[in-house]
Amino acid sequence: MTESFFDNQPEDKPTGEIPDLEEPAAGSAKGDHEGGFSTEDGRLAAIMAYIPFLCFIPLLNMKYNKEARFHARQGVMLFLIELLALLFLVDRVANFVFTAVLIVAVAFSIAGIYFALQGKNFRLPIVGDLADKSKL
Repeated sequence: MTESFFDNQPEDKPTGEIPDLEEPAAGSAKGDHEGGFSTEDGRLAAIMAYIPFLCFIPLLNMKYNKEARFHARQGVMLFLIELLALLFLVDRVANFVFTAVLIVAVAFSIAGIYFALQGKNFRLPIVGDLADKSKL
């Protein structure tokens, strides 16, 4: 009939075990975001990457988000091509050629926005290769 005080320990008292931590909230799993940025922020940054003059924002602010960085590098290359095309539009001899280059660059920008909205990493022809070779 000897009972120990420790045998009758109430269940609500700590037993030395580490309690289970709460499950992470939906959408906050490690695979859903990288570098502290959510997927929605990455998509918004990817869209901004294809808008002239705004393409530098995701490049500088989202260094750890691979999706945003991918689109930002292509967007910067497109921006440089568009600037080059605009500079050469002054010369009347090359007007037709550089207008075509500008139209293609704008079309690629629209295609980049389209694929960014879908959450896809589509490598643009020529521009994607230039972006990979650059050290942006």
